[in-house]
Amino acid sequence: MIENALKNYSITFEQILPMLQKRSKASYIGAAILLLAVQQVYSFFTPPKHLRSFPRVSFFAMIKSFYYNESVSQRNKKLVAPIMNAGHKFYVSRIPFTWTVQITDPNLAKTILMKTNSFPKASGVFENFGNDSPIIKFLGNDNVAVSNGHKWKSQRKIMNPAFLRSMPVKTFGSVVPRLFALIDQESENVQITTRMKSLTLDILGLAAFGFDFQSLKGDPEGWTKTYNIFADTFFSPWTIVLSNFDFLVKYFSAERRRIDRATEKFNDMIDVLTNKRRQDIKNGLKNGIPENEKDLLTLMIEADTREGGNTSTEELRHNIALFFLAGHDTTAHTLTFCLYNLAKNKDVQRKLREEILEVLGDDPIDVFPTLEELKQMNYIDQVIKENLRHSGPADMLMARITSEDFDLDGFFIPKGTNVGVDISALHLSEKNWKDPRAFLPERFEDGGEHDDHRGFSWIPFSNGSRQCLGMNFSLTEQRVVLAMILRKYEIDIPEDSIHRDEIVLDKPFNLAPHSLGLNFTKRY
Repeated sequence: MIENALKNYSITFEQILPMLQKRSKASYIGAAILLLAVQQVYSFFTPPKHLRSFPRVSFFAMIKSFYYNESVSQRNKKLVAPIMNAGHKFYVSRIPFTWTVQITDPNLAKTILMKTNSFPKASGVFENFGNDSPIIKFLGNDNVAVSNGHKWKSQRKIMNPAFLRSMPVKTFGSVVPRLFALIDQESENVQITTRMKSLTLDILGLAAFGFDFQSLKGDPEGWTKTYNIFADTFFSPWTIVLSNFDFLVKYFSAERRRIDRATEKFNDMIDVLTNKRRQDIKNGLKNGIPENEKDLLTLMIEADTREGGNTSTEELRHNIALFFLAGHDTTAHTLTFCLYNLAKNKDVQRKLREEILEVLGDDPIDVFPTLEELKQMNYIDQVIKENLRHSGPADMLMARITSEDFDLDGFFIPKGTNVGVDISALHLSEKNWKDPRAFLPERFEDGGEHDDHRGFSWIPFSNGSRQCLGMNFSLTEQRVVLAMILRKYEIDIPEDSIHRDEIVLDKPFNLAPHSLGLNFTKRY
């Protein structure tokens, strides 16, 4: 509809331009400006010439889907699945800023993700924000997620050892009883999204930089509120829409000034902790702590010291903040969806509980699983993997950009083109999975459906050398939390819940709704 209108405008101006040229100079300039404006609008809704032969998901259709609050699954079924069913392995779309080739085929996804040099990371949304933006102040614009080349490699040298060594199961388990205390008070219709966000915030604060937010204890010092003030802006579509006008927003918006203050307060807290941690390490105060139970900040500083100690406090803060922001909400939503899927699929819940009890026993006391015990649980891994496929929080990977001309399955893609991978298309495709909207953990058992797949059909954490550094950290956190909850409670969906048949989302993303309540029945 929009494209036809723009085309008609172009034809009309081509007809009237000769007449305008015979009139005054002012009329000519006005027509030229109007033509330029129409051309800009037309180019916004139309892909560049070299991508016009590709199958396309229109920008207008995407915006309409967001406007009507459709879920990722609904959007995929309506807009992307028909393209895949027609035999195409990719499509082009302009979400959120730039026309991007989105991959929907497992083998092509593997090609893109395994060739880091040919497909380096695009800077994505970061290039649209000025240095005064809260997002840049918190995350920087050259953190490990978006940097390339030497900068990326130098950061990985510090972060890789930290994430390989850090597996603080004692820290994970020590926070869960706080959740139990609240569940026991509420019992029925527990607002599980809110509780999971508080749980993961407390866990991550302790595991990332040794700071206790005490969110599950009522946030007595206000740090949860401070974090949420600016963290919510990162997931607001208006933050992206208004990014180019940020230099104006900061002067006229009282809310923006409140966000700035919260960001500065949080950054100052991390800087103080970082400088103190440097001194503690220098004085040998961390020597007696087991490697796997040290917080990530300590491990990063130790790794940096071994590499010569050239990383500034600001660079450390940007990367620990990136992990914190990426690891908090995603894990909270993942755990919430998993508890819902277990409540909805009672046979899976029973089977998982049987495995947990077989390993941890059924004595009427809280038990904290060890790494060795977690390794004995195979079905819990299948449940977690299926939940990430079925209800994962990420629906697309950050785009790459072609460093050279590239042939993509017979289509020419010139250097400088943005290329992304559509996670939801891979995870929900009937071409990749049997009955993809069913919750079936057995897909991931040895010899199961996933073993027969070629390429990358399951990539909730991406893959290749740019795979999410926090993958094993998040998976272990999920194992501990689920094992402890399932051992203590049976979980149900309230009879009168609006989510009884399926999740009713608050936003057009895979973010668990705050209205989701679950019933917990104590086993001991």
